[in-house]
Amino acid sequence: METLRYYMFDFWEQESDKRISDYPLMKGGPWIAWSIVITYVYFVTSLGPKLMKNRQSMNLQWLIVTYNLLMILINGYFFYQIMIPYRFGIDIKIWDFQRTEQIDHSPRTMHICLLSYLYLISKYMDLAETIFFVLRKKFNQITSLHVYHHAIVPILVHMFIKVSPAGGPGAMFPLLNSFIHTIMYIYYTLSALGLRRYTWWKKYVTQLQLTQFVIFGIIQPVIFFAMFFSFYKRAYRLSSDKRQRQSKTMNIMDTIDTNTNNNNKMTNGSTETIINADDEDNNRICQNGHINGNKTNGHIVVDNKKNE
Repeated sequence: METLRYYMFDFWEQESDKRISDYPLMKGGPWIAWSIVITYVYFVTSLGPKLMKNRQSMNLQWLIVTYNLLMILINGYFFYQIMIPYRFGIDIKIWDFQRTEQIDHSPRTMHICLLSYLYLISKYMDLAETIFFVLRKKFNQITSLHVYHHAIVPILVHMFIKVSPAGGPGAMFPLLNSFIHTIMYIYYTLSALGLRRYTWWKKYVTQLQLTQFVIFGIIQPVIFFAMFFSFYKRAYRLSSDKRQRQSKTMNIMDTIDTNTNNNNKMTNGSTETIINADDEDNNRICQNGHINGNKTNGHIVVDNKKNE
């Protein structure tokens, strides 16, 4: 149970970046993120379609238009931040596979941490797109690929920013993803407004999405392997150091116990004359040990009377 608790809770607290751990939804392990995603998958694949089965589809045109415009602004902002203030990701160490240290609390670094957190929130907001499909009874658009993509991204983003919110190679994903989503939501807005003659470039949006899947199908596993292998080495080193400290502590305690006298408070290696007030014949010399009553516990006992 102790091992299970460690990997379910303590491990995540130990490895999480303290600069972001107090943000909403970031405390503890990934269980909140997973719960949100599991609820989403259940609703869009099972519960939602059942609830809408005998109901009319909802007219959500203006809600969708507003949502799309908001997502254009959000994704455009993320893309701009990575490209301009942080110089194509160079300033957020997009090509550095080493885990960033947690000692930097400068305003610039804390701003990157905040951007990372807000990007995670935007990935939860992406889930609304599928919910709109359910409410409009557009079930043909709820494909396995669509659900998988929307479900896995929040989980991976949550895991990454929990341990490395101040940058790293994981920032490649927001860079490309925010660019594609900005274009994608522009298309969705034009389509929702009924401006079909301006959506002739739909196939290029699909091609961009496919390119993203291919790139991160290859690069993403490498990034996460490098990242978690680094965490593994760090955790193993900390565990090894802890065992060494415990071993040194035990050796010190053993030394103290060895040099502590029992009952007669004798110093190891000393000689003491013990005289019984009731029987002077019991005057004895005990070397390198103690006398418990009439027992010698394996130590050398010299009887003064016999030596006379």
